[in-house]
Amino acid sequence: MSISPCELIVRRLLAEVHNGHRPERLRAHYAPDHLEYDPRVAPGSGVAGLEAFWAELLDAVPDLRVEPGVALADGDRMMMFLRWRGTFRPGTPGERDFELHTSEIFEVADGQIAEHWAVVDYSVLRPLGFLPRQRTDLRRPDLVGVHTAAERANAEAVLGSYREVLTEHRLDRAEVYYERDYVHHNMQMPAVPNGVEAFKAYFAGNFAAYPDLTATVDHLVADRDRVMVFATWRGRFTGESRGRKPTGRALTLRTSDLFRLVDGRVAEHWEVVDYSGLEDVGVPVRQPVPR
Repeated sequence: MSISPCELIVRRLLAEVHNGHRPERLRAHYAPDHLEYDPRVAPGSGVAGLEAFWAELLDAVPDLRVEPGVALADGDRMMMFLRWRGTFRPGTPGERDFELHTSEIFEVADGQIAEHWAVVDYSVLRPLGFLPRQRTDLRRPDLVGVHTAAERANAEAVLGSYREVLTEHRLDRAEVYYERDYVHHNMQMPAVPNGVEAFKAYFAGNFAAYPDLTATVDHLVADRDRVMVFATWRGRFTGESRGRKPTGRALTLRTSDLFRLVDGRVAEHWEVVDYSGLEDVGVPVRQPVPR
């Protein structure tokens, strides 16, 4: 299978900067006026902000290596899961294994990255002293460019599940959108058990804890049998669930999800979650175990 021009640009960036530790190559890959929405980078700082981010990160994790995971190329947009690993502050009293999961969207124009978004798990970064530098509510929830009828139908199915099942809380509609034995993948935490019945039980607990829970799709890309989204979940922790007492705090949780569909229903699901949103409402989060 051939690699799209957009994917080739992103993979060169990973080879030269992420794993080659050559931040001086950022200006070769990013347009001078690119728009940066990664929470790790100061808003409006352009390529200089990226350079500052990389200098700080490589100082803290000098043996950093970044592994690409599931990915989806859609025209001039590329969405990819990344796994960042290394040793934080080696040789110091604060030394520890480092593992971070992100999901990132790169939009390419004229051979360079013109826009960049990311879902970043700050439950890993905050204990190490890294705080978000920006939050953006900029949304592009529609497909862009040319797509087949099947790709558009798959995208509509995913949007329907977010609307009916996850926002309207109609768990009776789950079988419309999910295969009964669908498979769930999460490399950060133990995944929700496979199958639609486990899915319904899990979200019944979520809806009990957050009776007003909504899930808003912020970004949407599709290619062949796969659809990938960024989403923002909002609600207030006012109900008891799984033995946890409500705190009344407002939840804002950002996720990225990739779905593989068969005959219009989800057969497989991968996710990256910024678990700091749960910490903010008083739900303890277990740190990822380096592998």
